[in-house]
Amino acid sequence: MGAPSRSLPLVALALGVAILVLQIRVIAGGQTWDDIRYHTEIAPPRLAAAVAVQRGTLPSWWDGAGLGVPLAGEPAHGALYPPGWIAATPRALDLTLIAHLAWAALGVAVWARRRTTDPAALVAGVLAATTGLVTSAALRGALPALAHLPWLAAAATWLADADTRRDRSRAAGAIAAVLGLIALAGELAVILDALALCLALGASRRTARWLVPALAAGLAIGAVQWIPALLQLPRGSPTHVAGLPFARLIELLVPSAFGATAPDRAIPALAGAAPWAPSLFVGAPLLALAAVRAPPRRLLGVLATLAAAALLAGRGGWPSYLGAPELHLAALVLVLAAGSASGLDALAFGRRRAVLALGFGAALTALALGALAVFGVQHPAVAPAIHRALVNGALGTTCALAAAALAWRSPGRWLPLLCGLVVAPGVGAADSVAPAMDRSVLAQPAWAQLAARLPPPIRMYRPVFLPDHDLEDAIATFAGTSASRWGIAAARSDDPARAPVDDRAWLAAAHEGGTLLDRNGVTLAILPATVIGGRKLHALGRRGSWALVELPVAPPASVMHGWRWALDPDDALALLFPNGGGTGLLRGTTVLAGAGPEGPSAPAPIPCAIHSWHDGDIALSCATDAPGYAVISSSPAPGWRVTLDDHPTDWLTADVLRRAVAIPAGDHRIHWTYAAPGLPTGTLLCLAGVLGALALLGLGRRWKSWASENGDRERRARRRARTATEKMSAK
Repeated sequence: MGAPSRSLPLVALALGVAILVLQIRVIAGGQTWDDIRYHTEIAPPRLAAAVAVQRGTLPSWWDGAGLGVPLAGEPAHGALYPPGWIAATPRALDLTLIAHLAWAALGVAVWARRRTTDPAALVAGVLAATTGLVTSAALRGALPALAHLPWLAAAATWLADADTRRDRSRAAGAIAAVLGLIALAGELAVILDALALCLALGASRRTARWLVPALAAGLAIGAVQWIPALLQLPRGSPTHVAGLPFARLIELLVPSAFGATAPDRAIPALAGAAPWAPSLFVGAPLLALAAVRAPPRRLLGVLATLAAAALLAGRGGWPSYLGAPELHLAALVLVLAAGSASGLDALAFGRRRAVLALGFGAALTALALGALAVFGVQHPAVAPAIHRALVNGALGTTCALAAAALAWRSPGRWLPLLCGLVVAPGVGAADSVAPAMDRSVLAQPAWAQLAARLPPPIRMYRPVFLPDHDLEDAIATFAGTSASRWGIAAARSDDPARAPVDDRAWLAAAHEGGTLLDRNGVTLAILPATVIGGRKLHALGRRGSWALVELPVAPPASVMHGWRWALDPDDALALLFPNGGGTGLLRGTTVLAGAGPEGPSAPAPIPCAIHSWHDGDIALSCATDAPGYAVISSSPAPGWRVTLDDHPTDWLTADVLRRAVAIPAGDHRIHWTYAAPGLPTGTLLCLAGVLGALALLGLGRRWKSWASENGDRERRARRRARTATEKMSAK
């Protein structure tokens, strides 16, 4: 950073053009990424958060998963990351991620150009943008955090090299701002990697008094995301990521997407049963050029730590909030990409070590292609994916060998051609590492149009074993939480913000699943078409061997005149779904959390009138001729508040998954509202962090003004003394 040269705008412009060419099919070609997980699991909560903000409300609660989950309390949702609030449509979300891809590439270039030439820094940025790991981070929602990592490293390097108080002040302010953005993006693993990288590059006795407050301010900015997350932690249902199979490391050199969801590209035998990243491709040019010059010792320690985290983490299960192994590998690649610029400078001048490194990388790629060809012969079922990888890998090997030969035979000449040969393997493999398809598959499916006539809340049950052959089929059959875009919630969801008791409830109701759907007011279900006629169910529509069915269920908001008590959720589930089968309790009887006198058994609930049902805001009215409990099919998460006839009152957990409030006989107004626990405290800390970052910047400005003022005073004093001396001499 420091004093930027005049060519930095040209570097940024060239990188922008490169990203535009690489992603033109998504930017202007009417296509989107062909990845089921991205569109059905990653995108929906981010779209919901952006829609909430654009409507003028905080993204606190989301009804799209289960009976509702905290939106702000789950970092993986990225709900409190301000740049994400502009993406309220799938196309806008795609463009936002491409902007972060460009930002990451520019950060690599800015960091690299402190030690290298501008062409080398530009190539380093393109190499980073064409890796499958960085694109995979976009498809898994981690790129908004990862994209700021090179900028943090550049700011830390700037702080370490700063000679003046003004430069140290500006560098510290930049560190605070960038670290704050990383923290807001909701990836704990990237925060840890960022802190390690920042300390390795910027920590010293001379910089400690600037670095410590900068890190504190940055973490304080992220408190608005992480304080609600910490309060949610005891309730959330942690997911786990799998370790990285060592066999998949072949993909570092071979352009492919063995972990993709598309069956014609995936190779589970290499990618593992539960891969996080669709592609691990990095490419021989980046890896070889990064190895030309050894990094500083402290940075080498960070690289070793990231490599260990990528290779060893996840063995036997790894909590997802600590980051998938591929995410740490992506952070490692961004650091190596910045280092590859020095290797390219050496290659351009024909340095023997650089030429040998690139040639050795090409040879390793050829060896990997040979091993992959043998694997393809042994596994003919994956022949299409293997063939595509072999073709792309052969072209990349040819380009790398040609670049090495050109550098050896004509050092210092043909620089544009040399750069083109270095980046060609990644550019040419863009479709392999991130396949795209027509955006029209994201249009409202027929089943969503059929379900639109139902009153809210519209909840739908989808069998776990329902296969997804491609993205179009996944959208059409409401895979994941994709239907949330059309106001349809997935009754059973793998959202990380769900409570652990949700899974236990579905397991307990496995032999009486219809009872769970009925009690919780789940109106829709996707069932085999063969069972529709025998049970006399009303099918809204059919797709292949499956049908969308409207179920006769209990109302989602009703008055229960019967109740039982259970101190433990397992006891409540045993009452609701006894092991011997049957329904356990009558529909008009609820199971409340706690202890007290039991009420009578009631055969049927009395429906309440729903006046509005929005995320985090539910208004209804209930009429009853006897005392009872007004039960609502919405998750009993901390943060919900209720008023009865405009007076605040307490509520209870009902039927393990719902909420209830006691009401006397008569007509009553009930209003439920949700506020994320810890959000006000986090907001105050965030504001304090922003003020701290501004204060760090202001220290440099005040010092500059004071120094300038003192300098002017000293110059005036010297001028007066010189004038007086001249007058004395004249006399």
